[in-house]
Amino acid sequence: MRDYVLTAVVFALVPVCFARPWLGILTWYWLGLMNPHRLTWEFAYTMPFAMLVGGATLLGVFFARDRRPIPWERELLLTALLMACFLFTTFFAWAPSYAWAQLEKVGKIVLMTFVTTMFIYGKFRIRCLLLVVVGSLGYYGFKGGVWSIIHGGAEQVVGPEGSFIEGNTFLSLALNMVIPLMIALARDEERRWLRRLLYIVAVLSAISSLFSYSRGGWLGLAVVVLLLLLQLKGGTRVLVLSALVVVALTAHSLLPERVFTRAGTLENIEEDCSANQRLMSWTVHWNVAKTYPLTGAGFQFENAEDGRWLTFGDPKYAECFHVSSSAAHSIYFQILGQHGFVTFFIYMLLLIAVQLKLNRLRREAKRRPESAWIGTYALGLQIGLLSYMVSGAFLSSAYFDLAWLYFAVTVILSRELASQTAQAPVRHAPFVTAKGSVA
Repeated sequence: MRDYVLTAVVFALVPVCFARPWLGILTWYWLGLMNPHRLTWEFAYTMPFAMLVGGATLLGVFFARDRRPIPWERELLLTALLMACFLFTTFFAWAPSYAWAQLEKVGKIVLMTFVTTMFIYGKFRIRCLLLVVVGSLGYYGFKGGVWSIIHGGAEQVVGPEGSFIEGNTFLSLALNMVIPLMIALARDEERRWLRRLLYIVAVLSAISSLFSYSRGGWLGLAVVVLLLLLQLKGGTRVLVLSALVVVALTAHSLLPERVFTRAGTLENIEEDCSANQRLMSWTVHWNVAKTYPLTGAGFQFENAEDGRWLTFGDPKYAECFHVSSSAAHSIYFQILGQHGFVTFFIYMLLLIAVQLKLNRLRREAKRRPESAWIGTYALGLQIGLLSYMVSGAFLSSAYFDLAWLYFAVTVILSRELASQTAQAPVRHAPFVTAKGSVA
């Protein structure tokens, strides 16, 4: 039944996506982030829903009258430059067939982020997009949080099979990125029922992230909790801190022993094979970049038939290393090894530029009461991206479409603030006559 219902819904939305591309963008991110087809069991499981929706949306772009020019701000220029670098390095890839396929996948993600900037504007559309994002991932946060409470955290929380967030580490990363956005949307929500629902889902998502048993996810969650606490004021901060102290003091009796066993490996990294596999992968990508500083080895170079990438590792970690565990385990080493130092430098510039832009948006929005919502959303995005940058240091998630969407929404908010500033009435200074009266 799920297959028929989902198929009927998606096919009904295809003409809507063509007629209203901005709704097509929302549908695209719903399918891409939630992966509802992976919750079915039969024919819908492998249906190319995203291709149908994406195609209809892109076709509708040429006929739409409500599109706006792409705001070519610094962040989008860096994104376009990154795509040019990806294309360049793919010509030198060690595993060409895998590299070109991955370039196509990343290209679709980046293309839709640019299209998003053309049709998502105004508070209503921006808010709808962000609600789709938190709803798509919040579903798994809500479900996983309830599951963890019922089973006392004994079961590991994972994402839907066959999706980007299938693994516990990637689901934790995604949840950490949307938790601060849930809080931001709740703070700006007038409807009490929806505001409470967003807060509840945020708490349950944090529980899901905790019981994903992802160490990288725990670090990202710690960043989210700490930065959100810093935003609290007065009695609310004291109340929340007191609750956290109580939880910390009783944690050993409340949480499963597995949590403390897993956390202990953070202190004894040399004794943990999983950690040593990461160290081995990092040395491989670092040495590849040093040998090929301009091109790297291309997307998914570990699939090269000659297996040459193994020769770039450090023998010190070989004992715990397996050929099947060839992921970069870091967004930074992933970009570095696959594309070289030049592309890595541009990627870091993009991450820094987005953070600086979000800081500016928060600062300027404070001075304009009518733009307060922009500052609220900017804070949610900023904390989410900081969590991504921390957790991403231990995960191969450089091409996660949610991160690229956050880059685009940052530019969208910047354009929105600039538009509101331009439309604000000009206040002239009063003219004082020679006698001291105001004219």
